Amino acid sequence: MKNIVLFLVIAISTIGCKEYEEIQFLGLQDVKVNGIKEGNLLISANAAFKNPNDFKGKLKSANIYVLFKGATLAEVTNVNKISVAPNSDFNVPLSMEISISKLQTGLLSNLASLIRKKSVELEFKGNIKVASFGFTQTIPVSYKEDIEF
Repeated sequence: MKNIVLFLVIAISTIGCKEYEEIQFLGLQDVKVNGIKEGNLLISANAAFKNPNDFKGKLKSANIYVLFKGATLAEVTNVNKISVAPNSDFNVPLSMEISISKLQTGLLSNLASLIRKKSVELEFKGNIKVASFGFTQTIPVSYKEDIEF
């Protein structure tokens, strides 16, 4: 009898266990300038991710820095708890305010190229944390986008 119980426990635990796959960062989508408020450029975007697992999770935090030529222009934090469905793509909405004066300071050295291009390349770096069954995964975010004025 003990052998049968032991066999069943081992069989169920090996069949029921599926290896956890890391959530993947797919990129930023819908990056757009929404206007100007009190000397700040208002930008919104959706950070796109893929959950390849058969179980759901919950977004714990998002900390993303907006950089221009290595200098930090803004920090984006999202504390909204977003449910992550199993085997799905999901978006984390981001909104940020970038000081135009900080942006202009970095642009003065590249004024000629800015006049020709009318855009600037911003870099988004940081991470998000997703938890499932007590396990927290930190997912790195690294993305570059040309923002048009």
